[in-house]
Amino acid sequence: MTLISVKAQFNTDEDCIVTNPISNTIVTAGEKMKIAWSNSHTDKFPTIYLVQSDGADKTPVIIAQDVATSDGHILVDLPNYLAPSGAYYMTLGEAPYHCVSGNIRIFASPTGTVRPPGGGGSSEGHYPKPEPTDAGLSLKSIPLSVLILLASLLLLSWA
Repeated sequence: MTLISVKAQFNTDEDCIVTNPISNTIVTAGEKMKIAWSNSHTDKFPTIYLVQSDGADKTPVIIAQDVATSDGHILVDLPNYLAPSGAYYMTLGEAPYHCVSGNIRIFASPTGTVRPPGGGGSSEGHYPKPEPTDAGLSLKSIPLSVLILLASLLLLSWA
């Protein structure tokens, strides 16, 4: 009789890849975001966190913990206090078995308050977004950063 030993192995020939969100994805603080990956090389990510690389506070913001990697994705609530920036990135897990995303652009939450540097906070995200009560467009529903961009474009068109 021959005994065969079988053990699960992860394919470490391929890099761990964040497949969602892709680089330059735009999301709004306080909303849900799907995070997906392939080739995790481990059965669990101890943490998934965001870092704002262009801000004064580069403290990682933990958005998920103890994430089983077998599903290849998770749905998270983004904290509503994130400062608007086009230079966030995510790290899933810890070295040597970790994935790093490309840049993610985060718009300010219309209901949140930006966290001061070094301050704490918790996710108060909401989903799904409430349906508008009328067919008209309300300026309250448009993020401030979008309004500023539109005003800038309007001023440039007059120049």
